[in-house]
Amino acid sequence: MYPSLSADVVPFPTVDVTLNPHTANLNLVMSKNRRQVRFVGAKLSASYLEEHYDCGILGSQHFSSGKHYWEVDVAKKTDWILGVCSNSVGPTYCFSQFTNNRNVYSRYQPQSGYWVIGLHHKHEYRAYEESSTSLLLSMMVPPRRVGVFLDYEAGTVSFYNVTNHGFPIYTFSKYYFPTTLSPYFNPCNCVVPMTLRRPSS
Repeated sequence: MYPSLSADVVPFPTVDVTLNPHTANLNLVMSKNRRQVRFVGAKLSASYLEEHYDCGILGSQHFSSGKHYWEVDVAKKTDWILGVCSNSVGPTYCFSQFTNNRNVYSRYQPQSGYWVIGLHHKHEYRAYEESSTSLLLSMMVPPRRVGVFLDYEAGTVSFYNVTNHGFPIYTFSKYYFPTTLSPYFNPCNCVVPMTLRRPSS
């Protein structure tokens, strides 16, 4: 397990992540400095699953080695998904390709090239592990800012609650990353923006 983050010291190599406008879904608007993205489209469907799974955007950075850490502000958001994504898959997809909940959940699992966690319905924090459903996470302090740490050689992606003194949220461990990875962001069907923040800022 990686150590908790302190309020003053980030023990990981940090990276200045920005958003890649060429990967943005049409339902999204990105700020000029490429550090903030928000959902502006109409509701995709009355279906809960359809509402959330077509709003992704990748970071501009590509990682094929080393250790990298960045932070994302998710304050006041009711829904979000974030983590890393294999560059061999796109940030969005057509929901009509999938016919049941198992397929939708599988789309955001490591076997599909995603190592992500998310918030749904304001209170449900989930990790998208290798199972038919996502893994429900216990969160004592709701995170307003989430830290993401990728250790490529170790095959791990760790998430930290920066709001709660860097308390560990979840770690995907012992994976072999077959391709280059990029940061992944999905503001979901929630108009409150996601914002990339420099650690300790």
